[in-house]
Amino acid sequence: MTCRDEILTVARKLSRERTDGIFTAQEIVTAMRERGTRHLDTTIRRHVATEMCINAVGPKAGKYHDLERVGRGQFRLL
Repeated sequence: MTCRDEILTVARKLSRERTDGIFTAQEIVTAMRERGTRHLDTTIRRHVATEMCINAVGPKAGKYHDLERVGRGQFRLL
């Protein structure tokens, strides 16, 4: 399973558990660790904050339109 696939699985679960659907990058990392992911924390954070985030900035920003940053370190699924 790719890092992105694992993040999406965990993000969907976290979104369902909250009325506002908002979660943090740290919650994603923690949940993936609990599931026994093989991905490094830095890789997970980079995917969440940059590659998967539609409103991120940088060379690889918004590669996938999966998440939206709604606050400092806070995200929601699109």
